[in-house]
Amino acid sequence: MTRLLQCPASRRALSFGLAAGLLAVSACGYVPRPVAGLPPGAPWEALPLRKWLAEDRAEPEALSFCAPPECRPGLAAIVVRLSGKDAEITDGVLKDPERLARALRSPAGRTKPVKTMVSVEPMKEAAAYGFAISLAPADEGKVPAYGAALGRRVGEDLRLVLVVGEAPDAVQSTVREVAVRELLP
Repeated sequence: MTRLLQCPASRRALSFGLAAGLLAVSACGYVPRPVAGLPPGAPWEALPLRKWLAEDRAEPEALSFCAPPECRPGLAAIVVRLSGKDAEITDGVLKDPERLARALRSPAGRTKPVKTMVSVEPMKEAAAYGFAISLAPADEGKVPAYGAALGRRVGEDLRLVLVVGEAPDAVQSTVREVAVRELLP
């Protein structure tokens, strides 16, 4: 497990989840709402969120994270509501995650492309749909970062659960549990 924590890919995955939280805090309220389906209280933390003041943008609803050493494996989960063009684009990626994988394998505008191993796997949980993803440098021996996304249309909006973490099984089981509690009636 120590080797996993020393891996830059795993740290980046958790950093991504925490960065999403920090972005949300920049427009925060004072009362946090934990993500449903995750354990309440310590060692899990919830960040305070409120609506972002922008049209056709993401509106964070809840964000919770638990980082090592208190939690193994470390996980971060966020629930977001998307509308307008953002909802349309994200819905397309949830239905065809290979689009995202192709974009990550050959990012536009880079003179020296980063060699990244990307794999995606479609996921479904009742009426929610999405994918699991793993990312790793092409260098052999590097530990991948793991993520998963499940979404569901609610009228014109798209409600989305994103989970990042250090272990694929934990990420996939967490995104499913959270989707059941957050997205499904």
